[in-house]
Amino acid sequence: MDKIIEEVVNEQLNSEVWSSGLYTAFQLYFSEQGMPMLSSWLGVQVQKKAGRIRKMAEYLLSVGGEVCLEAQSFRPEHWQNPMGALDAFFSHEQYFQQQVTDFLNWAHEVDDASLRCLAFDLYADEVQVSDFILELLQILSKGRRRMLPLE
Repeated sequence: MDKIIEEVVNEQLNSEVWSSGLYTAFQLYFSEQGMPMLSSWLGVQVQKKAGRIRKMAEYLLSVGGEVCLEAQSFRPEHWQNPMGALDAFFSHEQYFQQQVTDFLNWAHEVDDASLRCLAFDLYADEVQVSDFILELLQILSKGRRRMLPLE
């Protein structure tokens, strides 16, 4: 197996592991804050990340590569309020989205059709969460304006 491919796929795999741990911290925090829908959605995202991790590991092993997991530790996060947690979440999303974009661009340039298929399969349904939530907030603010008395 090409060592550069092995290193880059392992790097992305470890990014998913790290992101999954952070999503779990967000999930627990929002659950404690009485936000069960957001917490539940984050739980689904953790499961999707677990599936991606499994697929990357299977790919590496199937082509004779090694799966190299970095030591990672997670601790409970103590955000001051839900808005602070959402700010941290958006920052993470922007950072991670750039990692995904870089990985997909790299996979597109690599002369390995099975890797390209894997990469695009992993992230085919990836939606930038910050864009989704901003659109939702726009919808809510328009709805709220309609409920205000006419001036």
